[in-house]
Amino acid sequence: MAHERCEQCGNPTPPWDIIDFSEDGNSYALLCTPCFNATIAELTGFTDFENVRLEPIRMTDCTGEPHQFHFQFRLQGTMIILDAFELCGDLRCGYQFQLTGEPDDDVFVLLGHLVERIRRTLSVRHIDFQERQIIDSTVRGRIDLDEAQDGLLPLVVVDGKEVTWKEFGRMLTSVQGGRWKPSPAFIQALDEAALGPRRCPML
Repeated sequence: MAHERCEQCGNPTPPWDIIDFSEDGNSYALLCTPCFNATIAELTGFTDFENVRLEPIRMTDCTGEPHQFHFQFRLQGTMIILDAFELCGDLRCGYQFQLTGEPDDDVFVLLGHLVERIRRTLSVRHIDFQERQIIDSTVRGRIDLDEAQDGLLPLVVVDGKEVTWKEFGRMLTSVQGGRWKPSPAFIQALDEAALGPRRCPML
């Protein structure tokens, strides 16, 4: 996928590192993460904020499969957000994690907490993808939009792998007769998936 040029510094930037930013809600600019952070720091008065670039790290899950995580560190109003994610080409995919903190927090302390969360997640499998069935009574994952279905159906990402809504329904037949209650987080994820991609919130 072609890289966009940051409208502030002019550097070509991969899609996962570009932010659609608006100060007034009318005009938008594509900014790379460092330029976005510098702009937010100026607007919010966090003049001591330091842009940090974190190198990717490789971790192995409980089946021995390696996963490479990239990071994006950004200032969002009065908080900082640290994202960790895998890439398929230039797009985010697979496992994705997020941690929030205060602007004066030590980014490397936050990174340590996030890496520990990743490690815990990679230590558990929820789906047997060879047998195409749920391993236990609990499934944890992420809900996205299925672009192959024009965004009309959810797409479930479990154990870092995409599972179509139809496939997930088939897997649930292995526990037919049981009862389940969707958690508030599940309902919220469905709502967010239905809303589709959203622009950076205005300050």
